[in-house]
Amino acid sequence: MTFTSDITAETPGAAVNGGTVHGTYGPPFSYPNGAPYSARVLQGQQAGAVMNMVDFATGQLFDWFVAGNTAFALIERLPSSVTGNTTDVNSPGWVGPDKMYTQIVKEFPVKPGVAQRVAIRYTRTADDAVVEYVLNGKTVATVHNVGVPLDRQGVKYTGTYPSLGPGEPLRDKINSFSLGHGTFSLIDAFPFQWGWNFGLAGPYCDPGLASFAWVCDLSVSIPASERAFGQGVRAHFDTFVVTTTTSG
Repeated sequence: MTFTSDITAETPGAAVNGGTVHGTYGPPFSYPNGAPYSARVLQGQQAGAVMNMVDFATGQLFDWFVAGNTAFALIERLPSSVTGNTTDVNSPGWVGPDKMYTQIVKEFPVKPGVAQRVAIRYTRTADDAVVEYVLNGKTVATVHNVGVPLDRQGVKYTGTYPSLGPGEPLRDKINSFSLGHGTFSLIDAFPFQWGWNFGLAGPYCDPGLASFAWVCDLSVSIPASERAFGQGVRAHFDTFVVTTTTSG
């Protein structure tokens, strides 16, 4: 299955060569308490026009992020706390830190204000699940064994972000996709404050997820001034095409 569209994007206020985001380690809204945190973010992380293919049953997601001067391919598996596919941590379909991941595969230069023809092609074969990212007619990135993080496969990627677990092959579990577009920023740090709930006394690490409590220690709190600093997106989406191919 291939999803193709044209994206024209300008991202005024987003640093072309990337920028640095600052925060502190700790629960949501805990800034400035905690040890200092900083990370470099790409132009498309600051602001991007996005095309995505997502399977909500498994949480597997593929994205194109198009910014003013760059575009990048992203692959991730969303946790069950986001997809809502199950609340039972003992269910085979439950996705937690051992299976979730968010990784930017590769970044590419593009011209601002010029339509970029982007496509994502997912292929299921007898023994593999493959996603290909196509930019202006050229396949620029390919990922095999979808569901297993890139770093666990020994595949070169941008380094954003390392996974927390081995993942799992999803060849036999992905059967459909939902398609979408939008504007997005990706300023936060993986695992994106996973595991936190909120009570009268404030945020707390969910005791029902005790076996993954260590993930809460990776949580980062980033102030609003570091999230929205004048960056913006002007985006136009056009010419949507879905192609499916089957073979015996």
